[in-house]
This record gives sequence, C-alpha cells and structure tokens, in this order.
Amino acid sequence: MTDLDLNTGSSEQENGSPRRKKLQIPPILFAVGLLVAMLIVFTIGNRNFLSAYNLGTITNYASILMVIALGQMATILIGGIDLSVGGTVSFVSVVFVVSLKVVGYWAFPEVIILGALIGFANGNILTRIKIPSFIATLGTGGILSSLALLVSPTPTDVPSRAYSILDIVNGSTLGITNVLVIGLIVLGVVFVILRFTRMGRNIYYVGSNIRMSWMSGIDIVKTRNFAYMVSGVGASITAIMLSCAQFGGDPTLGTVYVLNSIAAVLVGGTALTGGTGGPINTLFGALMLSVLENGMNVVGVNVFFQQSILGIMIIASVALTFDRSKNAVIK
Repeated sequence: MTDLDLNTGSSEQENGSPRRKKLQIPPILFAVGLLVAMLIVFTIGNRNFLSAYNLGTITNYASILMVIALGQMATILIGGIDLSVGGTVSFVSVVFVVSLKVVGYWAFPEVIILGALIGFANGNILTRIKIPSFIATLGTGGILSSLALLVSPTPTDVPSRAYSILDIVNGSTLGITNVLVIGLIVLGVVFVILRFTRMGRNIYYVGSNIRMSWMSGIDIVKTRNFAYMVSGVGASITAIMLSCAQFGGDPTLGTVYVLNSIAAVLVGGTALTGGTGGPINTLFGALMLSVLENGMNVVGVNVFFQQSILGIMIIASVALTFDRSKNAVIK
C-alpha cells in the first residue's frame, strides 16, 4: 500500500534547508526478508516443515489471523487501537452457535451485523465521549467478555444436524480450503476500500495528521467510526471461522487474539502511530506469525521461550515504523 505523507514539513521549508533523511529499510522489505529467513531456518531444523499438510496448516491459521488483523489494522491506521477484538470474538462465537440452532444460515449475516454494531459503538465512545481508544476498547472488551459468559458459561457445541451449514467455512472450493478463500476475499475487499475509496484515503489522512485532516474538511467522527466498524466485522468473521473449525462456540475463544492481531499488524510494517502501512503489510505479518508459531513447535522450541521471541519481533517492528515526530502514540 502506498504510504500517504500528510505532514507538510513546514518547519523544514521555513528554515530554508531540508534535513537529510536517514536511509531506512522499508518495513515491508524487513517483513518479507524475515519471513524468508524463518522459512529457511525451520526447513533446516525439520524437513517436514515444508510438507503439504504442514503448509496447509500454516495457511489456514494465517488466513484466520489475517482477517482479524485487517480489522485491527484499520484502527491502527487512524492512530487508534482496538482491544475489544478478543471480547468480540468470544461474544460473537457463542451468539453464532446459539443462533445457528435457531435460524440456520441466517446466523452468518446476523453476527456480521452484530460485529459492525459493536465497532460502531466503539467508534462513538471514542469520538463522542472523547476518551482514548485504549481505555474505550479495553472497557468494551471486558463488557463483551462478560456477555459471552452470560450467553454461554461453558463451551457450546453445534448440533450434528447443522454440520452441513458449517461447510461454508469448513469445505473447499476447487481444491482450495474455504478458510483461505474467505481470507483472500476479506483481504481483497479491505485493499479496494483503502486504495480506491474516499473513506479509505481519509483513514490514512486522519492517521497521518488529524489536525490537517480536520482543517481539510474531513469528517473525523465518520472516518473513525468506519475504521472501528471494519475492526468489528473482522473480529466477527474470525469468530465464525473459529467456531466452524471447532464445531462449537467458546466464551473465552478470543482472548489470545488481542495480542496476536496487534502483533500481526506491527510485524508486517504498519506503524503504531498511524498513517503508514496497509493490507499487504498485514498479510505478511499474519504469515510471519503463523510460520513462527508453527515452526517453533515443529523444531521443538521451548513453549515458555516462544513468547519471548514474539516480544522481540514486536519491539523490532515498532522500532522500524514508529514515527517519533508525533507526540502521542495512541489517541
């Protein structure tokens, strides 16, 4: 995705001499290079790493992670963050399975609309009440996690008579798993929105310089609401994919996806400060995390050490993309 630089650099012009820019490796190249390096290392560590079965496992997990990360990316691009995605996944998961027993196929659009409404609520809390997105979404995430437990205190299974409905996700099309197909469709839709629509461009403008965006007449409230709705829809689609894969809903299903969705966005090269990055970055970020997690298990890395490696990757990625000219990291 082409980065949009809305910082006018007026201070440089006033001084009459532009400052020299340091030579910097583009974050997307860092992500691609690190991905290739991991593939080589894990293949050397275990030749079964590149088996067809294992590659299928990696791509399926990456597809699911990418969907929720694409939504998270939209909020990070505007300079915010969404910590409610875990609660959204958990809540939507149990609502989806319960609804599936009653309305069948209509459960799919029902929970996607529910996810959009959750995102719209997050956006309005942020823009109307004017509290930081970190606090706003942390609060709504807790509320949604509680609601998930109220709907179903324990995991609930999909009845066997509804298994055929789950083939929408669990099946395959032309030999390609539907999980991968869904992931690619979501990637394509988000790419088109950000690249070719006014709302997509506004997300970049707001993330790059919110004051200049407001002065240019951009509707900040509408843009932020839209970004959080994208995040809510991404989390709800992820909940559907996970629930179908495990043939049931789980009120704690989304806990791990709060950190993982943020990590996938950052290691792919999207800046935490907003305005820089895009869907392709997030694609490589999801692939990197999927390869890393699978590869460490295949070669036998101590499970207690794996989180340390992920932490190092996040720190390195933020160091490469962090815009130190901005006073606030998260608005």
